[in-house]
Amino acid sequence: MKPPASFLQRFASFAHSQGMNKLLLLSVLLGAGPATLAQSAAPAAPAPASTSQNAAITPAAALTRLAQARTLDPRWFVAAFASALPQVQGGFQGFVSQYGAFQGVDALGGDLYRLRYAGGTVTVSAQINAAGQFTSLFLQGQQATSAPTPSSQTTASVTTPQAALTRLFSASAPSADWFSAEFLQQVPVSQLAPILAQASGNLGTFQSVAPRPDGTFTLKFTQGELPVKTVSLDAQGRFTSLLLGAGVPNQKPSLADALTAFKALPGQTSLAVIENGKLVGSLDPDRKLAVGSAFKLGILTELLAQMKAGRHQWSEVTSLQSGDKALPSGFLQTWPDNAPLTLQTLATLMISQSDNTAANVLLRLVGREGVGQRLGLNVVPSTRELFALKNLANKALLDAYLGGNDEQKKAVLLQAAAAPLPPASLFAAGAVVAPQVEWFVGVQTLCGLMNEVAALPLMQVNPGVADPSAFKAVSFKGGSEGGVLNLTTQVITQDGRTVCLSATSNDSKALDQNRFIAAYNQLLQAVR
Repeated sequence: MKPPASFLQRFASFAHSQGMNKLLLLSVLLGAGPATLAQSAAPAAPAPASTSQNAAITPAAALTRLAQARTLDPRWFVAAFASALPQVQGGFQGFVSQYGAFQGVDALGGDLYRLRYAGGTVTVSAQINAAGQFTSLFLQGQQATSAPTPSSQTTASVTTPQAALTRLFSASAPSADWFSAEFLQQVPVSQLAPILAQASGNLGTFQSVAPRPDGTFTLKFTQGELPVKTVSLDAQGRFTSLLLGAGVPNQKPSLADALTAFKALPGQTSLAVIENGKLVGSLDPDRKLAVGSAFKLGILTELLAQMKAGRHQWSEVTSLQSGDKALPSGFLQTWPDNAPLTLQTLATLMISQSDNTAANVLLRLVGREGVGQRLGLNVVPSTRELFALKNLANKALLDAYLGGNDEQKKAVLLQAAAAPLPPASLFAAGAVVAPQVEWFVGVQTLCGLMNEVAALPLMQVNPGVADPSAFKAVSFKGGSEGGVLNLTTQVITQDGRTVCLSATSNDSKALDQNRFIAAYNQLLQAVR
């Protein structure tokens, strides 16, 4: 479970699904205007009702149609894009404002494409389905190639992404002048220095920026490298988006050093590193802490078991009910009641985007008893019920739940299912709200569940903190809310070892998520 997140968090792939990572994600998706491109990492979920299909076209043709359109047609996109269409249209209008008339599209290989304008280029990654609908659309970078067009009315010099990155990482402190106003609304300049320091903290001194064939960049340091997955600038050379990958040190850290970093964290911490079924590193591994959305591994494991028993199949269609709808993360709460959804779609959204409503549909389908047995819980609230119990207006229900035995708790949950949800503002700024109401699960249990489902392709849609290129396979699920953070990853290393890393942190105040994620990244480096 994750409290309602910003537009930035909802539509960027990792933060969208976990809402936790300014260390790895400094991407600003503007509400509307120049250098804007909405992102949706959702799988190609079916629309809630049958839609008119577009004739099958190539991604380049779909991008050309998009760039030339005065008004976007919703039928050009899968349903997951519905709430983002105004941002998509604003983004493409902004490109014309910055760079002048659209000229064409160049295929760069894979799913990368370059949109050419009279005064600049925009690089995107795009995928479409068989009906020609966009299933993903990400801004990868943009650059002016000539003087700004008259419509932009600016005389400021335009720097290249490579030069902007060199300036940023060579400076003793970042300047607000190097970032667009919209970027700074999401990440204030006061937060940038510690975020960038943690991103490169164990890599030594910055040396250079190396371009990559796919249009991205690698930052070279004396003791390692830091990948830049997305970077874009406005006409004034200011960052409008910046997405950093996980740093890779030249020298592999020891597991002992990585564990030491976790020991220094405030609050309560539990950690397990399990290699080929054997516990090789740990920190209080039997302690059951709150794990947020990582509990959804129990739902998926039970669903898979029931499928193996012949009770369900991935293509099975079920319907969304009003009582399933929770607060975000996810977007299914915005879909109409009775919308048909396959179990494949629901499971993929539940894991890759941590869709709380999708989790509730599946929990209702498979039943709580089996899920509870897998998690080691006698009572398993749905995400909707958990939000309702945290609603200050429902304090009587919360008190009854906390004071009741297992059967009484289950009775309270029936009432919570119909109780009003809290306002999103209740969870602002990582506020810790009713921390006694959560899913308390041990890290070894999570690794066991992960091992049962890790081979499913849907587990590899969102790799979390891990760099997929460093491993043969990466499967991930995490969870967070105020005072709660869990990351659970199973990797297959290049030499064939299967390693699960599950770490949980709980505190009575907002967590330093950047510090936790930096320590977790050390763990990943230690086992690669």
